[in-house]
Amino acid sequence: MNLAVNGELDNDEQEEPLAMTTEYRSVSDRTAALTEIWCEVLEEADLDETSDLFENGATSLDVLKIVGRVYDVLGVEIRPREVFTHTSPQSLLAYIESSQA
Repeated sequence: MNLAVNGELDNDEQEEPLAMTTEYRSVSDRTAALTEIWCEVLEEADLDETSDLFENGATSLDVLKIVGRVYDVLGVEIRPREVFTHTSPQSLLAYIESSQA
């Protein structure tokens, strides 16, 4: 529960999502969404689902951007350390799906 600047309850606060948004029903859709996030954040058009963040020049700031974009696009809250550990779209999706099972 967050308070607005005036001390009242912030009604604009959204509840945390419990699962991925339904827009990305299939594994291939979710993998494509994560791959697109990688391409967007790293500003590289030719990355694929096995592309490693750090082999493609990612920084810790890029990891934070990815965390935010994953939440925006898939509705899944992850921690930066999970991106540091699962450095490709494919491996991050496997982690996300195993943690929601």
